[in-house]
Amino acid sequence: MEDTIHSNKTEGLATSRATSKVGSSHERGGSTLDNIKSTVAEKLYSAADTLQQKAGQTNQPDSTMATYGTQASEWLNRSADYIRDMDVNKVKSDVQNEVKRNPGRSLLIATAAGLVLGAIFRRR
Repeated sequence: MEDTIHSNKTEGLATSRATSKVGSSHERGGSTLDNIKSTVAEKLYSAADTLQQKAGQTNQPDSTMATYGTQASEWLNRSADYIRDMDVNKVKSDVQNEVKRNPGRSLLIATAAGLVLGAIFRRR
């Protein structure tokens, strides 16, 4: 009988842990988005490091290619910082406000983006 009580307590504990995990993942809400942001930022940092190394390996450090490589590496690092620190809700509200202020322009931009994406995916 004591084993049955212990097993019921253990099962209840496991169930409450599973429930709390599900609840916490819903409370976090943006965990998947946070993972995507982290992944994209890490890829950008990696590309910036690779580009910086390649720019440093040129035979002439003062060359135009080394300068452009260093500048592109800095841009990639700043882009990674922006993506990592970006607040999605603020971006969403900014886009909504812009659409409300300029609905015609927003519609034209959306149409152009749709046409470009359609052309890209149609070619594949």
